[in-house]
Parts: sequence; C-alpha cells; structure tokens
Amino acid sequence: MKINILSPGRSHLSDLARELHNNGFDVKFYSFVPTKRLTKFGLPRCCSTSLFLPLLPFIVLRRLLSNKKTASLLRKAQDFLMSVVMRKTDVTIAWSGDFNKSLDKAKRRGDIVIVERGCKHILEQKRILESIPANKGKVIINDANAERELHDYRVADYVSVASRHVVDSFQKQNYPMEKLFLNPYGVNVSMFYPDDTVEKKYDAIMVGNWCYRKGCDMIVDAIRNLGYKLLHVGSITDCPFPQNDESFTHVDSVQEYNLVNYYHQAKIFVMPSREDGFGMVYSQALACNLPIVGSIDSGAPEIKCRVAMPQCVIIIDDYTTKSVMKGIKEAMSQYEMLQGVQYAGNAIGDLTWDAYGRRYSEWLHTILSKKGINEGNI
Repeated sequence: MKINILSPGRSHLSDLARELHNNGFDVKFYSFVPTKRLTKFGLPRCCSTSLFLPLLPFIVLRRLLSNKKTASLLRKAQDFLMSVVMRKTDVTIAWSGDFNKSLDKAKRRGDIVIVERGCKHILEQKRILESIPANKGKVIINDANAERELHDYRVADYVSVASRHVVDSFQKQNYPMEKLFLNPYGVNVSMFYPDDTVEKKYDAIMVGNWCYRKGCDMIVDAIRNLGYKLLHVGSITDCPFPQNDESFTHVDSVQEYNLVNYYHQAKIFVMPSREDGFGMVYSQALACNLPIVGSIDSGAPEIKCRVAMPQCVIIIDDYTTKSVMKGIKEAMSQYEMLQGVQYAGNAIGDLTWDAYGRRYSEWLHTILSKKGINEGNI
C-alpha cells in the first residue's frame, strides 16, 4: 500500500509517516524539512522527499519578511511543487488548508484523500478566536484562509482529527460524520518521563505559544492571585508576558528532547486553551506525571477519559480566572496526593506514537478494503 504524506513542516505528520512505515506501508513524506533533520526523529531516509533546496528562496524570504504575503507565497510554491513531484499512490494524506492543488490532483488520479485537521472546523475556530475580547474587531482568519480549508474538507474522502470537541465542531457545520476519523496524538515516552528527584522550582508550567488562544491571560491572573510561581517555555506571541515579576519565568523555545528537563522542575501543567485541536504538550505533561489543568476545547478530555486516575486531569468549568484558579488548586491537591504514583496507569501505552500508528494503520486497512470491494478488486 503506497501512501503520500504532504506536510508544511515536521509536525505530527512525520511521526505518522514513521509509524505507518513501521506498520508495513510504503510511505513518502513530502516537506521542505531537510531529510537529515527528519532522521533525528526516527523517519527513515528512504521515506523522506525534501523540497528544501527548491523552496529555499521562499523560506528565506518568509523569515526575512515575516508577513502574510510571504507566508502565502511559500504556501503556494510548496503546493505547486508537491503537486508536480508527488508520486502516484493509493492514499494521499495532507495537512489541511495548505495543499489545494496537490489534493485536487490526487483526487483526479483516484487516490483516497485524507485531510489532517489539527484544530476545530475552520468556521468554528474563526468564531471562537474572534470572540476573544483582546481580538475584538480583528480578522483573525481571513476569507481566503477559510476557503482553502473548506476546499480541502470538500475534496477529502476523510478528515482525521485528534479530539472529540473537533468532531463536534464539524458536526455543528453539518459535515458528514462518517468521513471523520478520531485518533488522539501520541507522545514519545522514551523522551518524556517522571523524575521526582529534581527540585520543583515552580508550582506550574505552561509549554507552547504564549497567547490568548491558550488562555494565558487567565493564567497570569490566576497565578498572581494564588501566589504561585509559573515557568513558561515557548514563544511569546499576542499575549503580554509579565515583566519584572518573580512569579513568572520565561524560557524561549527549546529542542523537543530538552523539554523534559523543564517539565521536571514543575508540579503541575496548566493550559486552559480556548481553542486547541489537541495539544501534544498535554500528553508530554501526562508522561512526566504532572497533573493537568485543561479545557473542554482541547485534548485534555481525551486524556482524562483514558487515565487510571482521571481526577488528576482537571477540566475548567468556564473561561474565567476563577475557574482557572479552582483548577490549579485541585491539580496541586492531586500532586500532593500522588507521592510518586503514576496516574496514567496502563493508559500511557495507549497514548504512545506506536499506539497512534497502530490505530491509524487498522483504520487504513479498513477503508482500503472497502474501496477494493467497491471497485471489484478483491
């Protein structure tokens, strides 16, 4: 079975490519990420087709002039090149909204087209992000971006998502439920693990973009009101990070293999996202045995329903400072009671990349068999 995977960067799609290869599929991962870098994350060299060199001028321009025009130019260039170089295959999997031309070609050739959507349905996402008070009057997702996403939803035979709330968002938009595949993302448990011997310098940690979307404004108020200390690792985007405040420490983005050293310095993980497809950092925190404060619009509920001690994953009641404070206090209480017990239990094996790949492989065999029967090939 031949599978093409089209990605604008590394993302979870390179993990998917690696796991599908391990499950016996003939996989080609197309991106502008250098093959040498992808091999560091376990993707075999034979599975990678890198367009780094032909796209290099567009990548440089994007980094020098970071704006919507250069982003659009790079996206169009990669879509065009991938539509030219991608091989004939049985299945084409692509990141949603980035590969209109490529998916149109794949569809014409008779491929099964699967779109990977990391967030809510684009129209639901637009509604939520533009309802955040700090975004009042702003166009967060313009019509062109929305239309690219909607185009891919129409072309796709299936849409793969990682959280139940994402499924619900597609249902709200009357998208056919039989075209959705729910499969929570995995985590590298050899890279993320507990270590109670490390001094807990911080009460809480948040990893990822510091922004309103992730509920960081509520985190600031909650941490200040509780008198706790928080560590943030990642980029600072549209939400101001507290300056000259010893309760808050910021560290710029680090390599994934270094993240575990920061998780080990905190007692709990906090990320009350207003909108988040899944949030792989939740799984990383789980693997490090940090109680989690999350939201209904994230991957936290997916984790909560799988772990042995679901009380260690707190879902906030609503998007208010009061609810976040309540969640943090509950998580701290759970941390104190754990005493080294890993609250995931056997569920950690269900949230690995290996398990993610097995679920995806089983689903692919099912839909490929159906296609074969329908076409009279089996």
